[in-house]
Amino acid sequence: MKLAKALTQFKPKHWLLVAIFAVGIFLRLYNIPGSMMFLGDQGRDVMIVKRIIKDFDPVFIGPVTSVGNLYLGPLYYYFMAPWLLLSYPSPVGPAYGVAFLGIIAMFLMYFLGKKMVGEKAAIIGTVFFALSSTVVNNTRFSWNPNPAPLVSLLMVFFTYQALKKSPRYWILVSLCFSIIIQLHYLTLLSAGGAGLIWLWQLFTFRKKTKKLFELGAVTLVSALIFFASLTPQILFDSRHDNLNAKAFANMITGEENFAQNSELPLIQKAQKVIKETHGRGMHILFEISLGKNRNLNTWLLAIFAITIIALIINHEKFKLRGDNFDGEMVILSYLLVGIIGTAFYGHTIFDHYIAYLFPISFLTFGIVIAALTNRYFMSKVVAMVFLFGFLAWNIPRYHLKTQGWSISDVKRTSQAILDKVAPGEKYNIVLLSESRDIDGQSYRYYLEVSDKPPLPIEKRGETETLFIINEEKKSPKVTDEPIYEIVVFPNKTPKEVYNVENGPEITVLKK
Repeated sequence: MKLAKALTQFKPKHWLLVAIFAVGIFLRLYNIPGSMMFLGDQGRDVMIVKRIIKDFDPVFIGPVTSVGNLYLGPLYYYFMAPWLLLSYPSPVGPAYGVAFLGIIAMFLMYFLGKKMVGEKAAIIGTVFFALSSTVVNNTRFSWNPNPAPLVSLLMVFFTYQALKKSPRYWILVSLCFSIIIQLHYLTLLSAGGAGLIWLWQLFTFRKKTKKLFELGAVTLVSALIFFASLTPQILFDSRHDNLNAKAFANMITGEENFAQNSELPLIQKAQKVIKETHGRGMHILFEISLGKNRNLNTWLLAIFAITIIALIINHEKFKLRGDNFDGEMVILSYLLVGIIGTAFYGHTIFDHYIAYLFPISFLTFGIVIAALTNRYFMSKVVAMVFLFGFLAWNIPRYHLKTQGWSISDVKRTSQAILDKVAPGEKYNIVLLSESRDIDGQSYRYYLEVSDKPPLPIEKRGETETLFIINEEKKSPKVTDEPIYEIVVFPNKTPKEVYNVENGPEITVLKK
């Protein structure tokens, strides 16, 4: 009876949310085993986690970054562990774990967003977040950056709570930051968004001794939590000549990362950053949603910027609820630091680099569209056109279909190698592919969980049999490839060459 009564009280907007949540769950869970990405990074990760849960070999350092040789913390591996244990030996479990976090993030977009920016803006932001192909596709496979949207959303909300309710919430902000920087190094920029709000709170407390003391005490505790979270990296550095500390310093000061060309005059550096700010703003707000249409995205960026400035200057007329302004300013602080911070970054930025900004970008959509449609009728028509354009671009881009090369094919190819391996044979593999994963870590995982595992790294000098997995099929003679394992192998006359059905060519070398 209570359920029936609750359903009768549902408004159209609530039924819209139910429909959006149902579609969002479907998009995040449908056909994960057939469509999930399982390349070298994923193979490496599950091998490490397999050693944690099966060989009781804990790790104290996480994945190494693609730029800067900086090691992240190990938290993501320990998140993967129970999910891999549930599906073992299949590596699909962690992908479901990431999808589960993506579903939680989708729900929290509405429930936390409603507290920060009002129900209308939260619903709008949730619709875009739930249906974004960029967001959806990054929740359908296991990779360390993929949980970042959930953690960043919590970090933004706790920042808002620290501003509105109590400085004690900075402890939870610090905890979220300690987690998120273990997912991708560009999430360091999230500290800037939180820092702006902390400085504002410090300014407002400057004449309130008791509040100022509380903020100072909480800040000290928060700092201790953060530094405690770095313990694994610190221990790692103590044994490896401060490798991480040097890599971090180079990432911040090296001109190839966050610094612009040191030979340029200061004015030209500033001009370059301003120009990059335009491009990064379009990427963070619109390219992840509508594709790379520079003219359209420039106009949209201008409209968003003008609306936000008007909202700040005259927020009493624009805001939809009496206490939205603080939440809007928290979200915009994170967004502004994200855009400006990435403008200083000297490398190409891929979508997963800015995954922590996904909820922030879509809540910004909610803020702007809600503000405009609340005042101007024509803006409602424009907003509907914008939504249809968003759907038209995103729907064809969902990765739901079974890929031409799936994890079942990787498993099948690995079995084709195992069929050629005698018990106790000392063998190794080399992969020739566009991914440049010479170690073939996705194949190596399936080989390692078998009863005939390949040689570990420290014993590869004992290799008696070498399997060359040729996915590219471009090289006329694979034994001439300048790859160390092939170059040092004493006998380069193939013992056997065979093809896996609808798969790679495999060349077998034996001493």
